[in-house]
Amino acid sequence: MIRGCFRAVLLAIIPAVLATAAMAQNLVEEKQSLTPYAARKIIEVCLAQAARDHYPIALAVVDPAGYLLSYQATDGATGNTGVTAQQKAKTAAIFRRSTAELYDRVNRQVNRAPEWMGYFPIPGGYPVMVQGEVVGGAGAGAAGLSGGRDEDCVKNAITSVMGDGKSAPPPSAQPLLRTTKFISMDGARKLVDACLAFADRNKFGPLGISVVDPDGTLLSFQGTRGASKTILDTAELKAVTAAHWRRNTEDLWNRVNKQVNRAPEWLHDFPQPGGFPIFIGNDIIGAIGAGGVGDQDDRCAQAAIKAVFPNANTGASGKETGGKQ
Repeated sequence: MIRGCFRAVLLAIIPAVLATAAMAQNLVEEKQSLTPYAARKIIEVCLAQAARDHYPIALAVVDPAGYLLSYQATDGATGNTGVTAQQKAKTAAIFRRSTAELYDRVNRQVNRAPEWMGYFPIPGGYPVMVQGEVVGGAGAGAAGLSGGRDEDCVKNAITSVMGDGKSAPPPSAQPLLRTTKFISMDGARKLVDACLAFADRNKFGPLGISVVDPDGTLLSFQGTRGASKTILDTAELKAVTAAHWRRNTEDLWNRVNKQVNRAPEWLHDFPQPGGFPIFIGNDIIGAIGAGGVGDQDDRCAQAAIKAVFPNANTGASGKETGGKQ
């Protein structure tokens, strides 16, 4: 009985110890983001204000990478307002500015990047800040039926729930923020360098190596001499796909081809072998993808993980790196 309890305690603390060791080497960092509860509270506050002032509205709240956390439309909101609310929230979170400011900068030709990159710099979106860090974004759409009050509505809701953005948020019945871990820039570069060294020792052909954070944002990339554009492009696509699905891309490849689940294909991801999510304990900290000839890319990516994060695993089931997943 005592031995069983000791084993349970040991298994519980191992992931924390591994994560602490990685962070001590500056390989892993932490960031905060909105909880689904906080996202819903922001929407509820704005909905109440819109109801008092009698105008239709659609509201969206996203995480720092622009992924939707909560959404609600009122009666009378048109279909396009739902789309614009989500686009405004995503644009504000990713550019870390209000979309009103981006709108002004685009129209004065100070910076038209949001427009040319396919984002939506129209007033009504705001980044959600806590102690100077972007933890999400919120957007409102009203199709001109609010007289501009939708902008004030979402801005006031953010302040009501999360505070002034410079300090910690006000007390709440449930957590407003969650902390997640991700590969640092230094950790990402070490993975790329480890893959390059493994490829050089084994005299591999041309390769592309890409490392992304858990949201699929590129952290580090390198191509070797002779790598074609296809090899370079697929390296990042594999890493992003592994991060999105939290599975190695060979597993996804098999599931797609056996028609177990073709969703990665239909959602325009890239389920081609050579991409691996990287877990420390139960936390995904990022992913690596390699493009190359035969299984060289696959072997290179796995060797890099083992060299930099020797106790990491590459699947939610907890299998450690080593052989093919």
